[in-house]
Amino acid sequence: MHHAVPDAGGCSGCLSGHRRVPPRVANRRLRSLLLLASLFAHGQASAADSATGEAITPAAIEAVVLDRQRVTASVLPTTPAAASQHVTVLTRSDLAAARGQSLSEILARQAGLHIDRSAGNAGFAALYLRGADPSHVVLLIDHVRQNDPLSSRGSAVDLNTVSVEEVERIEIVRGNASVANAEAIAGLIHIFTRRDGAGSSVGAGVGGDGLRAGRAAWADASGVRASATWREEQGAGGASHRLRSGNAGWQGGFDTGLQVQAAVRFSDSDNTSFPDDSGGLRHAVLRSLDSRRSNSRQVSLRGEYAADPGVLEAQVLTLSRNGWDSTPGVAPGVRDPFGLPAIDGSSDYRREEAQLVWRQALGPDAEFSLGGWHQRERGRFDSLIDFGLFTLPAAFAVRRTSTSGFAEARWEPGAWSFQAGVRYTDLGGDAAAGDDRASHPMFAFQHSLGPGLGRWGASIARASKPPSFFALGQPLVGNPALRPERVVHRELFYGNAEDSSWPVRITLFSARYRDLVDFESGPPPQLVNRGRIETEGVEWRVGHRAAAGWNLHVEGAWMRVRDPDGATELRHRPKIQFGAQFDVPLGHGRDLALLVRHVGRRFDSSIATGDLWLQPATRVDLSLRQTIGPARLILGLDNLGDARDEETIGTPMPGTRVRLFLEWDLS
Repeated sequence: MHHAVPDAGGCSGCLSGHRRVPPRVANRRLRSLLLLASLFAHGQASAADSATGEAITPAAIEAVVLDRQRVTASVLPTTPAAASQHVTVLTRSDLAAARGQSLSEILARQAGLHIDRSAGNAGFAALYLRGADPSHVVLLIDHVRQNDPLSSRGSAVDLNTVSVEEVERIEIVRGNASVANAEAIAGLIHIFTRRDGAGSSVGAGVGGDGLRAGRAAWADASGVRASATWREEQGAGGASHRLRSGNAGWQGGFDTGLQVQAAVRFSDSDNTSFPDDSGGLRHAVLRSLDSRRSNSRQVSLRGEYAADPGVLEAQVLTLSRNGWDSTPGVAPGVRDPFGLPAIDGSSDYRREEAQLVWRQALGPDAEFSLGGWHQRERGRFDSLIDFGLFTLPAAFAVRRTSTSGFAEARWEPGAWSFQAGVRYTDLGGDAAAGDDRASHPMFAFQHSLGPGLGRWGASIARASKPPSFFALGQPLVGNPALRPERVVHRELFYGNAEDSSWPVRITLFSARYRDLVDFESGPPPQLVNRGRIETEGVEWRVGHRAAAGWNLHVEGAWMRVRDPDGATELRHRPKIQFGAQFDVPLGHGRDLALLVRHVGRRFDSSIATGDLWLQPATRVDLSLRQTIGPARLILGLDNLGDARDEETIGTPMPGTRVRLFLEWDLS
């Protein structure tokens, strides 16, 4: 569960629904109540292979076609194997065993990722990457950033608003990626929606907990495509989750060397769950549920023109998002004698972006890129707080413009590779922070140890993220003078060839976050830059592809995340977590997959119970896949051992669930 105050601007303390519990100072409780109430208002707002008819033989959760892919970690063309960051690419075949599971369930098995699922798939699913706050992680869908600065969670994205049924590929970039992607100061998740070949296909699935899902897609040889997905689930205590999404687009090329992609996407979600910090199903005193609705629309146009001696890339896009929240409040409890009042809120966010990039080779061993980016965003947030004897309105509207120039270069002399880049950003508008200019430099190198011996490398990067609209504009505690939150990343890694019999990668990492937005109780109560977080740890990834066809993949992380001032414990930061997948071909188009996810002991807190340490939790899933001509059948059994450990306070793991999905190629 999140703390009583949802996150604002990525704060590391008070609004640390994602980070920590405020100091226990009794005489601050009453003054904090208005803050808690107003901030809570917007806390919730805001895969079988392509139709070949062949058996699916996933290579376990791993990027096995690395050398044929370009990933989002850098402005320069970069494969996951060559990136200085730890990158994982999950393809459609990798995701096939988890067909029917949610995006948060899939990502929770990846190294360094922990998901706070406060009410299962019906609550707000926040992603912690290497212990960083969810607001420091950028989520892209088809190159369009989904983060919303109106959110009281500091622009964190709710993973439960993304339909996994439409996913073709997922890229996970750990560590700083802000030279290529503004605000990705802890990492990014890039989701590519499915691009089926010419023809049509349909799919449907059912399962326990009221799981119902469907997908229909069509495409023709000219490059026109369209698809729609739908998903709903039920949870304990009346919780529910409904999600619809649609995609349409066109891509094609011209004899002049111009390649063009146009895309439109919409998504609507409707969720009900116990409020954050209420104590959930087991401990909430008030049994009424939150209601959260949102819709988003995005339109993008991308082009690439090959012009001697380089390549020119351009993108323009627009994103809009609306949200409506209603919470019954939280009853007084152990941690807070006042609780939280009922609140109704709505938000309206708009963003337009344009980017231009020039890439050019400088001989056989070097290349560089230069680019510019401009963004205009605006948002309005309205809420009404019901204290019983009176109601208090709280509304604000903010505009911000951002302009960046960036450059990146790579030089590969012999067995060495050197890469450096910088991004310079200038902020303007109502939400220009106290420091409205920032630079994001990075430097990395790698060295090949010789054939069959692997390679090692190191990197350092500095980045910053402007405060959220909520932290800057909230009328009761917002502070327009807030400065950007800052971080310095360092990494050291060793890895062997991804196509070896036992591919291995080990990464040591550290990050130092400064000027995080925190709550000062005053008087007057206000958000300030003072929070700090330090993280260090190790990630590992190892796999094996046997000649008999079976595949094993294990990856995980050990990390320490702490407040260097030692004032508080940080929430949702397990020291250890790992995931594994074991695939066994059974012949005749049939294979079996075993998936394991483990999360270690972790700190949490709720108003009803106070502070608690949650015990380690392990979940095992089983999946059987069968291909018969144009049809693919996936039969899954989730939580094989019926483990009921708590994911967050008062929210146990869902029990054993059967899921059945069928996909049919109609071409």
